[in-house]
Amino acid sequence: MNDLAIAAVSKMKTWASNGRALARLLVSKGVCPPMNTQPLGMQLISVRRLLVACLCILSLFSGVVVADEAKREKYSPEVVAKADKILQEHSLRRSGKQIQAMGTTSVTRGITGLSREKRELRLMQKDWDAGGVRLTALRQRLQQLKQQRADLSLQLTRVAGDTTANNRIVGLLNVNNNQMEQVVAEREKTKANMSAKRAVLSEAESRYAEKILVIRKQFTLLESAVQEALSDHQVAIALRVMNVNFETPNTLTADQILAALNKRVERVEQEVFSENIPLQVENRSMYVNVVVGKKTTRMVVDSGASLICLPARVAAELGVAIPANAPQMELVVANGDRIGARGVILPRVRIGEFEVENVDAAILEAAADSAEPLLGMSFLDHFKFEINAADRTLKMLRVKTE
Repeated sequence: MNDLAIAAVSKMKTWASNGRALARLLVSKGVCPPMNTQPLGMQLISVRRLLVACLCILSLFSGVVVADEAKREKYSPEVVAKADKILQEHSLRRSGKQIQAMGTTSVTRGITGLSREKRELRLMQKDWDAGGVRLTALRQRLQQLKQQRADLSLQLTRVAGDTTANNRIVGLLNVNNNQMEQVVAEREKTKANMSAKRAVLSEAESRYAEKILVIRKQFTLLESAVQEALSDHQVAIALRVMNVNFETPNTLTADQILAALNKRVERVEQEVFSENIPLQVENRSMYVNVVVGKKTTRMVVDSGASLICLPARVAAELGVAIPANAPQMELVVANGDRIGARGVILPRVRIGEFEVENVDAAILEAAADSAEPLLGMSFLDHFKFEINAADRTLKMLRVKTE
């Protein structure tokens, strides 16, 4: 039996000794009845009544003695030192009235280290978002120039025979064409820059998410170690000593000891969201359910398509209207055919929990109604994504830095 157990047994012996002393005191004070000549039946009744009274008094005073003993008697400094040593050997320690785990450094250091990476990631995301804003502005400017060209072309037909007016309008058309070429060139350059930045951003998001996964694994290992320590008999005795001397919790679990740290881990975990979205495979194409606005349709996941492409029939079913001034487009499909289309902006597109607002899309002309709807990069490029053909899943990842 170790010193801590001996100390605990010593207390129990003290309480028992106090009880016997109390019994002797009752006898010495004449509480027990003297012998008399009453009939045997009456004596038995008197004895039974006296025993009941003694038991009541004894239990009352014993309770007071035990309570007082528990209050005022604490373990010696030597016993406390041994308890401290046992806790430290099991990576536990007392701090005030709390028991803490000592092996939290790797987890807390990992969480603290995320702050700098999070700031860098936020700057990268803002830079990429700014590119998206610039791209939208260029598209709007290009649309204005196209409308201006259409107006000038109409004016040109009306001034036939008027050389001066004709030359003036032709000059304006030349300026318009030059401006359109500049806007188109800048648009393509912006697209290329955004594509490169998206690749870098996706890798940074992936590394950030991986570090959070490592932190959670480290916490799980720590939790297992604390659970194992609490199940140790020596630790249980040491915790009893701390409870008596320092009013630490009477009962403890790993969840209680690690509650504050677990909240910190959960907080950083909420910044990362990952989802494996199931795909349906048919005719060597992978389909996914996509919500456009409030309606759902199936689309082919196509990372080679720059835009979401919708046949006119599907667009009508989804309630997507084509504005009168929607830009004319010409798309080249996989087999090399060219298809006419109109450019639109979809207010909201969602897959699972991943949603993007104001997504560029192309509505194919009626002749292409048999074509499949395509989920292109105008949506996918907003996230880190991976198509797993073997598992038939679309893995998507996003990191919230705001």
